[in-house]
Amino acid sequence: MKKYQFLVFFSAILIALGGLFWFAQTKKDQSLDLEQLNALGLVQLPFPRTLENLELLTQEGELFDGSQLEGKWTYAFFGYTNCPDICPVTMNFLESTEQRLRETLDSDQFDVFQGMFVTVDVARDGVDEVREFVSRYSDLFLGVTGTDDKIADFAKQVAVGYRRIPSASEIQYLVEHQGNIVVFDPQGDCYGYIKPPFDTVQLTRLFQHLIKHG
Repeated sequence: MKKYQFLVFFSAILIALGGLFWFAQTKKDQSLDLEQLNALGLVQLPFPRTLENLELLTQEGELFDGSQLEGKWTYAFFGYTNCPDICPVTMNFLESTEQRLRETLDSDQFDVFQGMFVTVDVARDGVDEVREFVSRYSDLFLGVTGTDDKIADFAKQVAVGYRRIPSASEIQYLVEHQGNIVVFDPQGDCYGYIKPPFDTVQLTRLFQHLIKHG
């Protein structure tokens, strides 16, 4: 009798644990609703915006034409390497997000993530400067530079504003720019934006949502 009671008790425990595991997985896989996405700072465009006439350069001096965005969910930040505050802070968040995703996702899912930095200060940020800057954060990050007009056109297409603050110096000056992270989908289109303030948990949760429900 005692043996039978033990088996019943043990079976009940297994059923309960199975239920808890199912519930945890269900919650984990559950998509975020619009209110939750907004609270996490995601602004999704009504329709993805297709990019046109991109003729820029990667940090390796190769042509960047937008094809590098295909097959990835890309978190892109438009800034400049001499930025004293917001740029290094945001790039640090992209770095920690990449590390968190590497630890929590399987390799196929992790490979869909891409961090990107686009300079809005081409007078000081050539290929070498951009390569050195992005390498501080990740060997996998994509860096982009180019001519003034091509960078301006790229930024305009994704609604990123910036301007050089007037200064008597041609070397020491600041560039005012927006602080959003631009999100590109696996088709290479502009999907939307993530508004600051940022943190690693927020950026990770949004990416996990995008790869399943974006």
